[in-house]
Amino acid sequence: MKKISKYIVILSALIFAYSCEDYLDRPKQSELPVEDIFKDFVHAQGFVEVMYRYVNNQACSGNQNDGSNFLMAEEVISSNSGMLPYRFDMGNQEMAVSTQGSLAVNSSLGGTGFFDRPDMNGTSWSQDNATLRPGIWDGWQAIRIANIVLANMDLMVGATQTEKNLIKGQALFFRAYFHAEIMKYWGRIPYVDFVVTGNDGDYKLPRPATYKECAMKADADFAAAAELLPNNWDDLKNDPNAKMFTFKTETYGNNLMRINKAIVYSFKGKNLLMAASPLMKNSTSMTPPDTYDYDQELCEMAASDFARVIQMDRDNVNNLGLANATNYNRLFYTDATAIGRLQWPGTALNMGSGEGEYIFSSCTAAINFTKAAATAYMPYTNKINPVRPTHRFIYNTFGTANGLACSEDPTFNANNQFVNRDPRFYVNHIIDGDTIIRNSAASSKYKYAQLYTTGESRKVNAVPNFETGYFIKKWADITYNNVTTSGLPASENADKLTEFNSFRMNMRLTDVYLMYAEALAATTKYGVSTAPNFSHLPGAPSAIEVINMIRARFGVPSVESAYSSIGVNILGNRTKFMDVVRRERSIELAYEGQRYEDIRRWVLAHLTDYKTKSAITFDRNVYAETARGNFQNTNFKEVIIRTRVCDYPKHYWIPFTTKQTELFQGFDQNPGW
Repeated sequence: MKKISKYIVILSALIFAYSCEDYLDRPKQSELPVEDIFKDFVHAQGFVEVMYRYVNNQACSGNQNDGSNFLMAEEVISSNSGMLPYRFDMGNQEMAVSTQGSLAVNSSLGGTGFFDRPDMNGTSWSQDNATLRPGIWDGWQAIRIANIVLANMDLMVGATQTEKNLIKGQALFFRAYFHAEIMKYWGRIPYVDFVVTGNDGDYKLPRPATYKECAMKADADFAAAAELLPNNWDDLKNDPNAKMFTFKTETYGNNLMRINKAIVYSFKGKNLLMAASPLMKNSTSMTPPDTYDYDQELCEMAASDFARVIQMDRDNVNNLGLANATNYNRLFYTDATAIGRLQWPGTALNMGSGEGEYIFSSCTAAINFTKAAATAYMPYTNKINPVRPTHRFIYNTFGTANGLACSEDPTFNANNQFVNRDPRFYVNHIIDGDTIIRNSAASSKYKYAQLYTTGESRKVNAVPNFETGYFIKKWADITYNNVTTSGLPASENADKLTEFNSFRMNMRLTDVYLMYAEALAATTKYGVSTAPNFSHLPGAPSAIEVINMIRARFGVPSVESAYSSIGVNILGNRTKFMDVVRRERSIELAYEGQRYEDIRRWVLAHLTDYKTKSAITFDRNVYAETARGNFQNTNFKEVIIRTRVCDYPKHYWIPFTTKQTELFQGFDQNPGW
């Protein structure tokens, strides 16, 4: 992305961020003729590209060792009381967004910029400095940029219609995208679709009556953007009206992140599904609504949008294609050793198959910050803030090889819980006896995971009641364990992955398929097995066909056969099937930052299973430094470590700060704060 920092200074404030006086106060040197900014495509695109830098990178919005700041549900536990997961466990969401005392940004307090970056002044943050990346609330600044662009389209006298469409389409997308991102956490917000001046109280915008009201305005912007943007900017190379390519030849082939139709329809559908979800549909309810109570009309609209992306997959637009079991890990990390150059995880080039699941992510960050998740999760690394997956989440989510939840499968062996599990259980986790250092000369003490109750790996961090009996390996190959600063003798270590990138996608293709299945399953019109008849997707799949396709990648039995084995007719049980869809989503997107918003929108977060963070203790029948297969685990027992504080409706929404609610009379706070 072209850097245009000289333009940023005119974007010093926005609605709700500062007082009216602060809002209108800007240095004289920041005044640039607006005609110069929008006179042609190149200058306007430079202004537009500032918005890309506001796209939140959850996994890098904090210290490089804070690999769990975006995992605020029950799926992981962190020992650091300054981290977001701990604060949310304690019910202290207001500390995560407070601008008082720099609790949101002061690294000495373990803060993070995931939600708010109030110290960002337009000059101290950069695309390459992950610790200074904008937070979600800072999306208001991007919304202001979008509105400035849309208000000045008539000034683009030196641009062709194609170029104007690209500028306008991006601005419309980002205006909708950032509203939708803020809404997910704060709920009902005004939809700001004009350039706020501060004159005549034009900033006094009340909260809308429903979440849907704002979501539908975002939907209209997404729809307009989709009409203006191409499938891929590379498609415009030979378009005579796309003059920018005649003197910007280096642009061709480097347009993966620029907003295209797949990105727009993915987030258009997600915005609708969010609005249709039980929490958002009943956004002002003071009592928990039914977890299966969706807005069916919005679900049908969402499914239609997701179907457009599925059609792009079928047509191989942008090299879209689902990962398979062989290349699945390359959705989450990459290294130069495997492909000869460092590439973005999930892209077709990185997947090595000609197809990839990459749809959208934030801009790049410094390479050391892309290692944060691996550093925090793996056994032997130079971690500061270690993170572990919780047993209750793993037990409830990762079922058996028979395609059932552990609690449903009569063959599940509670006395040996690591056998006969869903293959994805092993893909995502390191368990007792797994190889964790490949160096053939390494001693067995370090080479194999010893996660039984008194095992060596269980004592890695010497934090009482913290080790849970598992490690997460989704974000790194075990080679990443080989770091001499981990405390192991240097002789135990082999080659470290020096060229390593573990970077989270904000949207990938599996997510689209799962949201599509959920949207269909939520309706009586389509339900479990009725296939839609979309003009833009002939032969559209049914919800159960999609879930079976996702499961088949790892050889998991079809939903019908799995439930038939225990006497359940899943085709005739829509609510039961919705549970299956949700569990599949939890498996596929585990530890990717989706869980917190999912259990909230499903109105499950306040229930015991979703508040409990536990470990599993167990023994071995043979106490030896050896690999799996040479022993049997015994005496399994769940131990509760922590119970999250989560009450409905208080902890379902992030609070506004006092500065925001007191900006003008009538802007009400979220309930309970």
